[in-house]
Amino acid sequence: MKNKLGCALILSIVSTLPLTVSADDSSKTYFSAGVMNMTDKGLDGLKGTGVTIDDSDTVANLTVGYRVSPSLAFEGSIISGGEVSASFSGGESGTLHGQTYSISGTASIKAKTDPSYLFGLKYSGGSGPLSVNIKVGQLFWDVDYFASVTGTVTYAGTAYTPPASSTTFKTIDGSDPYFGLGMSYSFSKNTSIDLDYISSEINDSAISGYSLSWVRNF
Repeated sequence: MKNKLGCALILSIVSTLPLTVSADDSSKTYFSAGVMNMTDKGLDGLKGTGVTIDDSDTVANLTVGYRVSPSLAFEGSIISGGEVSASFSGGESGTLHGQTYSISGTASIKAKTDPSYLFGLKYSGGSGPLSVNIKVGQLFWDVDYFASVTGTVTYAGTAYTPPASSTTFKTIDGSDPYFGLGMSYSFSKNTSIDLDYISSEINDSAISGYSLSWVRNF
């Protein structure tokens, strides 16, 4: 809810900004590439005795943007797939995404996201080589849940006895608004480094990430 309210507020502010390109603004298009440390709280509800959670992963991100004014740009981004996991020592039970589960034997559950896509707006403001960035838009995601069990896992009333390899027990996709803040430092007219923070949701679970990117203007 906070993410959605924040996105609505920033969109209302950005919509009042001028959308004309300055005549001497030659660098309208830019490309950025970087790495992001992403935290996904989707499996944190499984925390308990005998459960080990790994809720972060390092992913790559690529962005293409087009400036419609010196301060405002449209962006499209792709974030590579990531993975978070939970390991069980055996005998645990509880609730995951509104459905009950129980585990007989040792097990691990992994949530793997396919590449995710972001489409939105970026507002930049500042003087000199340092500027502040605000981002808002929509994140499109797809996530698969896998179980590797020595024994049996029961989820939503259905019992699974996976083979040695992982078994997919849930696949879901959707979209959610995202909100981001960051800083940019320009080394020259066409080259800069961005440090950004982004917050959104995947399958009703909070995600966030810090990214460091190299940016090239064209």
